[in-house]
Amino acid sequence: MKPITPQAEIIEETQTLWASGRQPMGCPNCQRVFLVPTVSVHKLCPICRQGTLQSQPVRMRAAEPEKILPFQVRKSHLESIYDDFLDDVWFKPDDFNLQYLIQRTQPIFWPQWLVDTNISGNWQMEAGFDYQVESTKESYANGQWFSRKQIEDRVRWEPRLGEIDTRLENIHVPALEEHENRSLLTGTYRHQKTQNFDPQMLENAFLEVPDRPPSEAWQAALTQVKKEAAKSCAQAAGAGHQQNFALRANYQNQHWTQYLLPMYTTYYLDDEGHPQIIVVNGETGTIQGPRLASQKKGAQIALILGAVAVGLFILAVIGFVFMAIFPPAGLVAAFLSLLGFGVGCGALFPAIWPVQWNRKQTGPRIRMRKQPS
Repeated sequence: MKPITPQAEIIEETQTLWASGRQPMGCPNCQRVFLVPTVSVHKLCPICRQGTLQSQPVRMRAAEPEKILPFQVRKSHLESIYDDFLDDVWFKPDDFNLQYLIQRTQPIFWPQWLVDTNISGNWQMEAGFDYQVESTKESYANGQWFSRKQIEDRVRWEPRLGEIDTRLENIHVPALEEHENRSLLTGTYRHQKTQNFDPQMLENAFLEVPDRPPSEAWQAALTQVKKEAAKSCAQAAGAGHQQNFALRANYQNQHWTQYLLPMYTTYYLDDEGHPQIIVVNGETGTIQGPRLASQKKGAQIALILGAVAVGLFILAVIGFVFMAIFPPAGLVAAFLSLLGFGVGCGALFPAIWPVQWNRKQTGPRIRMRKQPS
């Protein structure tokens, strides 16, 4: 295979790539860059939802991606996913509703690097081989002893060393600085329906541009390469396990390409008007993001219930005053006072529950990057 040097070049703002009708646009708020369909009318940044995308040149590799994982979750499936997501939240902000989540949904493909490399050198490891040991277990029951055979699985460790001269292909390497957090948001991809890249599969999705070039990603790639090399060497040694793997090798003819993974983003505005970003894995439907209750709405309901409770207590007092001239008024007053007490206690729930609920929203979130000073 002819080696491909991962050279980046300047893609002008009016230039389209891969016969996909997409041009580079950047977010002035979070500094993320996307390839956006020229016909798209949605220019709000699909990640931070705070900046308006602007045409700009970008430095990136113009080479076409090698692989793509098409969307398995279609937009028609999102209604039930969002509905389940909303279900457990009481006192939701007015903006946090199914209609807005669907309207604001944007499909995105985000990148990983795929790395191929030749590897040659020497290795050593402790190779583990499975074997079984038969033993007898004695037990006493009903006045007599019984023997029962049992099989125990064990691993025998032996030192092994050798040479390696092979080519490893399609090693997955992060192409984004926030890869770890992004993976927490999307959850695991199964990669079962990965296909060769075809621009027709992009449909109306935005493409996020890598911000971690191959020159900076090689150390992460090297870690993955060594893991794959360890598996290959263990297999060559006929071992089922390996540990303490050490490798001295040369790496040549590196071939870097992109692999595009699907996700959806949408958002709602919280009490303070800040966008809260929701992420859906485009293959599995896993959904992540903060589900915030409205403390303002809870406080408003609590005030209303508190006012009702005060009104009931006032009526109860009036009833007790008239009890001297109209004895049945005492019974009504007692009932109203108990009812007012119950309503007053109930007013605490909408005031407290949103606060407690929001404290539990500790899962992964889109990181809001700071603007450069």
